[in-house]
Amino acid sequence: MARRLLLSAVMVLLTTGCAYTVQGTPVAGPLPEVPMTKCDYKSVAGDGDTKQVDLPDGDRVPAEGEVVFSVDTSQGDIEFTMDAASAPCSVHSFKHLVQERFYHGNKCHRMVTAGIWIIQCGDPTGLGQGGPSYKYDDPDAKTGGYERGVIGMANRSTPGTNGSQFFIVYKDSEFPSHYPVLGKVTRGMDVLDKVAAGGVVAVQSETDGKPVKELKLTTITEK
Repeated sequence: MARRLLLSAVMVLLTTGCAYTVQGTPVAGPLPEVPMTKCDYKSVAGDGDTKQVDLPDGDRVPAEGEVVFSVDTSQGDIEFTMDAASAPCSVHSFKHLVQERFYHGNKCHRMVTAGIWIIQCGDPTGLGQGGPSYKYDDPDAKTGGYERGVIGMANRSTPGTNGSQFFIVYKDSEFPSHYPVLGKVTRGMDVLDKVAAGGVVAVQSETDGKPVKELKLTTITEK
């Protein structure tokens, strides 16, 4: 009888949301609260370089927790694992843009093959200056440590002008440490290596231009 009562109590806690598990063991009490922060997403005037999209809600932005995205591309599948504790405003914005299907069909417009080693994506125009109809800063973001696999947030011109563009480091790089680190590529670096091996269509220089092997973001979905 005592055992049945105990099991009944546990079931009540589980079904009412008043219990959570630690290593599989039910623990009484409310779920631990996720730390929150605020982000200031500012509208920018619409022009040929911006794609209209609703502003993210910046009042209660998670400042902890991982978000995993499946990225289907023209060259193969990739997985992003982003860390809200590392760059809360950037990760929240990226998730919002994914939900808005902002990235679907975008082509990665830039690759650098000397000095720094990155592939840059997220411009809806494919020309390097585009983004969503808002901008933001991420003052609490972690920066620096741009090693292979890191996903960083690019900006339109200066810190505080983040939008939709991001870069992936395919070889350890060193450059000014004011770009928020969103997370890492946790699957599919071979896809990026394949693109990098194809070289660039020289635009700004022989080592800075569009990838010869087109990298198109077919879809991005949250797992």
